[in-house]
Amino acid sequence: MIRMIALSDCPKSQYYSKICVERWGELGYNISLFQGTTPDTLGDELEFADIKMTSKTPFTPTEKAIWYSHFRVWQTVKEPTYIIEHDTYPFRSLPEFKEDYGLFSVFPRNNRAWLKMEEHISPGSGYYISERFAAILTAAALEDTISQNVDGHIHTHFEKELNMSKNKTAKQRMEQLNQVYCPRASCFQIVNYDIGTSAEHKL
Repeated sequence: MIRMIALSDCPKSQYYSKICVERWGELGYNISLFQGTTPDTLGDELEFADIKMTSKTPFTPTEKAIWYSHFRVWQTVKEPTYIIEHDTYPFRSLPEFKEDYGLFSVFPRNNRAWLKMEEHISPGSGYYISERFAAILTAAALEDTISQNVDGHIHTHFEKELNMSKNKTAKQRMEQLNQVYCPRASCFQIVNYDIGTSAEHKL
């Protein structure tokens, strides 16, 4: 199953999801749309820290909404599922994973995107999880005060599953994750600066 998080009442989300769903269809995939959360439909299950661990800034309403979008998808996972966002664009077929988890989307790939940063894995843009792994992500979100964006949460639990050494720096662990998953990536995040994005992309 492939679940795409999208917002039916957001023109930007609809712009990107239309492009991406058409491309997924060209590759022979059927996409199941999942209605994302907006700042107006936040829940009260998750407890957010006053400031984020990395940027030392408060969570924005949009960042919280993205968190809830993924959190609510995890709660529905009953079979191995590929989870993507509305701007996750495939350039080849999805990889198959021996494990019950995996990452498969990168950014940036188009030259003007994201200030021409070096391409690296983008956890929240495309990941594969089983019911077991979804339960791990869900339980951790409920048990702890959230201090990082949902991409960081996903990244952290992939590090744990891969038994990455705590002695390594965050940069070294990211490089290791890139080495494992970038060669197998099949998607990237698209962006059209004339349209803009529907979410902040900050640490």
